[in-house]
Amino acid sequence: MRRRRIAFFMPALGCARRCVYCDQNVITRDAVGHSAAVTPGRVRRGVSEAGEPVELCFFGGSFARTDISLMTEYLDAVKSAPEGSAVTFSSYPGDFDGPRGLEITDILKKYPIGTIELGVPSLDPKVLSACRRDDDADMAVRAAERLRDAGFHIGVQMMTCLPRQTGESVLRDVRTLAGIMPPRGGWDFRLYPCLVIKGTELEAMFKRGEYVPPELKEAVFTAGAVLLEAETRGFNVIRVGLTESESLRRSIAAGPYHPAFGELAMSEKQALSLSRASPRGPWSISRRDLSKLTGHGGRGIRRLSELTGMTRDDVRKQIHLEKNATLHYNCSEEGSDGNEREDFSDNCGPRAVGVPCAAFGRGDNRGDGAQGVEPGGPHRRDGASAAHDRA
Repeated sequence: MRRRRIAFFMPALGCARRCVYCDQNVITRDAVGHSAAVTPGRVRRGVSEAGEPVELCFFGGSFARTDISLMTEYLDAVKSAPEGSAVTFSSYPGDFDGPRGLEITDILKKYPIGTIELGVPSLDPKVLSACRRDDDADMAVRAAERLRDAGFHIGVQMMTCLPRQTGESVLRDVRTLAGIMPPRGGWDFRLYPCLVIKGTELEAMFKRGEYVPPELKEAVFTAGAVLLEAETRGFNVIRVGLTESESLRRSIAAGPYHPAFGELAMSEKQALSLSRASPRGPWSISRRDLSKLTGHGGRGIRRLSELTGMTRDDVRKQIHLEKNATLHYNCSEEGSDGNEREDFSDNCGPRAVGVPCAAFGRGDNRGDGAQGVEPGGPHRRDGASAAHDRA
């Protein structure tokens, strides 16, 4: 059931400590603005004005780690919403571990819970220690299993580019979590690149030379591989990258930032998927997926060429649009030396016979901000993924 989302951002709510990469106040500032504190009364007023079922969302901290009486006050607000409404929130996995976790789980069973999003940036002990997380891999797995067995729908919020993290360790994490998904699969999946935010401990580590963020190209390669692994194993990818905002741009000290990181990662995923399915083509592409290959100066075309060893012209000849639309590529990006270069701009784009311009560049798969992309389409757009909304 699709519901309109009403999101409330509560930066660092319930967080016992600050992870080295995190500054919720900076990253959610544009979403929160200068509004009053998010009180249960304010939430009730907000949902009571809805004329249709809504998804009441609490993001920005660890919702289930708050005082139980306060948590139930927030949950009770859904009773003021139209029938059919539900609650979604993000939390640390550890909130559902041990006796208190069992108590929290039993309380949640009394409410219409849409999704419980678990912040699982990594399951690698070295990475968790470097990031100053106060949970561990076993705890995260136990929490997910407990919520799964209680019948809740789960979302996982994972990260790449973290200190001491490798691309292979992220892939292992995806496989581990996929192994405890119900047979029907379908857990939600969000992926965020770690950025160095000013004022965080990670910035201090960066300045001391203790953390070296990957280059943008490397980060895109990793994200694409992780997305393909997640989708292949049954996850429902609902967001890639951080929501673009002025606050985010001003706050970045270093890291693989790009205003369209989500689009680049989805392009990489598409190229990997096609090359593995048929190393030499032909490839049938839906209109919805076309921009993943042709956007940003034909990045996906170039990547398919690299992966297959084919020329770009041969790659283009092997791409066929569904419903017999014909692909025409009219953009050539060259550097000052006359050689074609990697392009991450939106200044040029492809055209295809019978395909409207909206299918390209800023079309089907663009999120609220270019930095983040929500593959599920516009109905998934909640603005709630503003940067590090993961727990």
